[in-house]
Amino acid sequence: AARRKEYATLINESGLHLLSVVNGILDMSKMESGNFEILPELFSPRDSIHSCSNLMVLKAREHGIDLMTRVPSDLPQVVGDPRAFKQVLINLLSNAIKFTERGGSVTVSAIVEGPRMLVRVTDTGVGIGEDDLKRIGDPFFQAGKTYQRRHEGTGLGLSIVKSLVAMHGGEMTVQSQIDVGTTVTVAL
Repeated sequence: AARRKEYATLINESGLHLLSVVNGILDMSKMESGNFEILPELFSPRDSIHSCSNLMVLKAREHGIDLMTRVPSDLPQVVGDPRAFKQVLINLLSNAIKFTERGGSVTVSAIVEGPRMLVRVTDTGVGIGEDDLKRIGDPFFQAGKTYQRRHEGTGLGLSIVKSLVAMHGGEMTVQSQIDVGTTVTVAL
């Protein structure tokens, strides 16, 4: 019975991973062909940030990582696609958690600077080398040499984020240092 349960768990995890890969490829394909539809509406980014953080907090705890949310109570509503905004946040938080070692931290924050809202996801993870930073956000690109990688992935997460942010007229920037961490800033 224990072995069957273990096999069922592995099959389920593999199926979910495969579904995630296929969905990422389909989303990227739609974006590149111009068929991904953004449905803008007025929404609260503060609520979306808290919702996404709550979704990811268990994954962070399982990996021994502190997930913190720092969002002002007076963060204004914005016009955008709330589903796409949540996808951006989940991709950024998932990456930050994946590449942060046990005992580290991930922080999501938001502030308003002039006409823009800045959302930052900062981690104390493994970091990204200077040469790789230039290619971050390219479809299927994964930072780090193949022999250094310990994590599964397709290299689509940040390219999807970059595309969704661009579809909203925003920009994504990445600052990182090896063995110190990474900060991804989305400006909308």
